[in-house]
Amino acid sequence: MDFRLLQVRLIEHIERRVHNGETTERSLARRSGISQPHLHNVLKGARSMSPEMADQILHCLHIDLLDLAAGEVRAFPLEKPVYRAIACLDGLIGPGHPFPGRECRHESYPLHAADLEGIESPVAVRLAPDPRMAGVFAGGDVAVLDRSEIRRVLPDETGYYALDVGGASAIRRVRLSGRVVYPINGDSDAESRSVRPISTADRNLLQLVRGRVARLVRHM
Repeated sequence: MDFRLLQVRLIEHIERRVHNGETTERSLARRSGISQPHLHNVLKGARSMSPEMADQILHCLHIDLLDLAAGEVRAFPLEKPVYRAIACLDGLIGPGHPFPGRECRHESYPLHAADLEGIESPVAVRLAPDPRMAGVFAGGDVAVLDRSEIRRVLPDETGYYALDVGGASAIRRVRLSGRVVYPINGDSDAESRSVRPISTADRNLLQLVRGRVARLVRHM
């Protein structure tokens, strides 16, 4: 087993995911921080793959060299992880962005199946920079939302929720009092003040609270 063979296997792995509709070249390039033309040329064999580029893609796809080398390991067979591709919302959540109204038709997000256990109707969405939540997440991070209705109508203050605030969107902790929702900024004592309360007297709570953040994938 040499590095060149690992490169070939990584390229085959990427092409298989693209062919199966689990990702696209554009999505992978954006998430890994590699330009799409360069990634395209690597997949077509016109450019070589540097170790740094390989590391970025391995991290983005949540695989490692042992997964690629599994075919060469005889004494210690590896159980390959099972991945599941979930839908992505077409847009960003955060200041200046309306809540994404639809799922991407040609993009999905792969996660280890074990990380999705207990999550009902999961969907992935990328987060925009939000100064008020800087201690919790950063721009480019991906939130996996649990869209279970019971989790949305009975929010708890320890969780974070995706909010659709009529033309705006945000990730916040929330406090529910009667028919009024109090979004809570930040995670520190200094930033834990509730912002303007939102009445649900004229709207369904499920239209405001669109999902609970079940997983947060850091953008590296």
